[in-house]
Amino acid sequence: MKFSVLLILLLIPSLSLFAQVETVPANHAVYEFLKKMQVAGILKSYDDIMIPISQSTINTAFLEIENRISELSDSERELFYKFKEKFSWINDDNLNIKDKSDNLLNYFFVDKQKHLYSFSDSAISFYIDPIIENKYIAVNNFDSKSSLLNFGGIFKGTYKNFLGYYLQASNGMLFGNLDAAREDKRIEQSFSINDTKINFFDNTSGYVRFQNDNLSLQFGRERLLWGAGYLNRLVLSNNPQMFDFLRFNFHYKTLSYDFLHGWLVQKPLYVYMDSTNVSEKQKRSKYIAISRLGYTPTPELKLGISQIIIYSNRPFEAAYLNPFLFWESAQRSMNDYDNSFLSFDGRFKITDGVEVSASIILDDINFSTFGKWNAYNNSLVWQTGAYITYPMLFPNLVAEIEYSQNRPYMFSHPGFDEALTYTNNGYLLGINIQPNSSLFSFRLTYLVNEEIKMNASFEHLLRGKNIYDDDGKLLQNVGGNVFEYHTLYDSPQVALLAGNIERINLWTLNLEYEFLYGFYVNLGCKLNTMLFENDRNDRTVIWSSIKIDFE
Repeated sequence: MKFSVLLILLLIPSLSLFAQVETVPANHAVYEFLKKMQVAGILKSYDDIMIPISQSTINTAFLEIENRISELSDSERELFYKFKEKFSWINDDNLNIKDKSDNLLNYFFVDKQKHLYSFSDSAISFYIDPIIENKYIAVNNFDSKSSLLNFGGIFKGTYKNFLGYYLQASNGMLFGNLDAAREDKRIEQSFSINDTKINFFDNTSGYVRFQNDNLSLQFGRERLLWGAGYLNRLVLSNNPQMFDFLRFNFHYKTLSYDFLHGWLVQKPLYVYMDSTNVSEKQKRSKYIAISRLGYTPTPELKLGISQIIIYSNRPFEAAYLNPFLFWESAQRSMNDYDNSFLSFDGRFKITDGVEVSASIILDDINFSTFGKWNAYNNSLVWQTGAYITYPMLFPNLVAEIEYSQNRPYMFSHPGFDEALTYTNNGYLLGINIQPNSSLFSFRLTYLVNEEIKMNASFEHLLRGKNIYDDDGKLLQNVGGNVFEYHTLYDSPQVALLAGNIERINLWTLNLEYEFLYGFYVNLGCKLNTMLFENDRNDRTVIWSSIKIDFE
């Protein structure tokens, strides 16, 4: 931590003026829009291998799009102007709640940029906004129903045009069936609801961020997405809980460098103190470090190589806080306690309207068995996909197709519980499929107009599961569970999809309607069909929500 503080202090004097250095949340719809503009050939320099990115970078992309605004469809043009208004920071004519204190409804229901409170002068700019959401979930023809009410706020701003800061906090209540509510990731991962049995779920994120023209440094907690995939990110996805991190980025001409050190969570360890079953809950440390060197020789081609390390049960290592070090060699010099990975990714835009991508993460590379596809000690996960839009398709339409394969034993590692697995608090950090699996994904997205967006998706998952007896005892390990690593008693050769095959088909339909500035209605349904050992299980889920979010 002393190293981090010293680095920040050294950077502050050299940071030049660069407004709006705070990031835009990774789930914001603007990223889908910018990706479509990049593949369509409107936007040349956009790169979303790692998001979120800064608001100033997005505004720069907006300037490039505006120069070719006549090439956009009517719906895209109106959507662009809506995004531009939302990212114009604090307009001279923006609306604060105090401006409409005589009539609160006038504040909420005017269709223009607004904030609960905003302030701007020569040094500081910030705003405060509400978050209000009500979500309804029903499972299997309304046999199980649940309602979620979530409320909170956002505080976001910039100081002296080089420091961005952000704080988000919310608290929610659950009404109805818990099983249905777990269809929402927040409930599934909520410690309050699932462990302490309190009927509330809370969430918070926040950071401080420094940036100049070529360099940024960030410390805090927010959702990070990392990977070249379009539908599933291999390195970091939205599957696990958010974690705290230190992040560093530098780019110059065709080169970029991203570094991240994160503080992960293991399940707590309960140590029984005596025969009365009195126990003590202990927290065990776990960390992740990632660095990626990117090379963009042309706007159409993006290449990258990354190193990843998982380590645990000790204070964080200085070696893994060093962004300019080969970590695999470093961890061997520290007696090989850790779990390291090597990753390659690439994207190539074949022509306007068509881009393809490919990624691979390698785990234990054993040269004695290298090339033997089924060797357990050459585990890997790989992915390839395509993104297709106008002019190869109709205007306002996007098609995304992807195939991912997670080889047996990938992301697992010998050690106590999940100490060295590629997980955070029990959830995979990257793509959400267990090892010994393959996943085919397809999605169509159509922009009806600047207010309405529809998408339909299909996923086909095949998973080779480990074999157990009726009492749950492991009989055959085929590398199908990230928490069951390879032992001396297991076969050194494991074919993909060995074991008991589980087949899952998932169809999803979703509609999002922003009927007023910051007011969203979401309607969706999904059908999940699972077939395992001749036992078929169908699960139908429908949901609807209304949300107020001015960001």
